[in-house]
Formats: sequence, structure tokens, C-alpha cells
Amino acid sequence: MQRMEPFKLSLRAIADLTGESLPLIHDAINAGHLETFLVGRRRFARPAAVSAWVDFLESRSKAGKPVSYRARTADREGVAA
Repeated sequence: MQRMEPFKLSLRAIADLTGESLPLIHDAINAGHLETFLVGRRRFARPAAVSAWVDFLESRSKAGKPVSYRARTADREGVAA
């Protein structure tokens, strides 16, 4: 029996599959790099959109311009200001 691939992935599933954090995934969505859609109040992406995003990250990295969605701030590093 052939296993069927999912039609949509939750943001948590995307994080699990790619190894990226949820904040980084939200930053990618806000930057327009990861195409998503809403079902009710939940956000999903098609597997092809996730693959395209990873391909984009790879191509930028190979071009010597890796994507950085936001600079680390003192509060994100756990350092008291």
C-alpha cells in the first residue's frame, strides 16, 4: 500500500521537519519567503512551499549570502541589559 504525503503542514510540523525554530519560521513568513495559508485561526503550508523555502535558503547560502531574518538582541541571548 502506497503511503500518502500530507497535503498541508502545520508550523510545528515545519519546525520538526526542518529543524528550524518557530520564531524563525514566523520571520520567514513575514518576509514573504515561506508561503502559507489559514484554516480557521491555524496557519499551514503546502509541502512544496516548504521545499521551495529550503531551496531558497540553500541557494542564498551557496551564493555567500545566507539569510538572517533578525539580529540577535541582548534579551534573546539571555543577557541582562
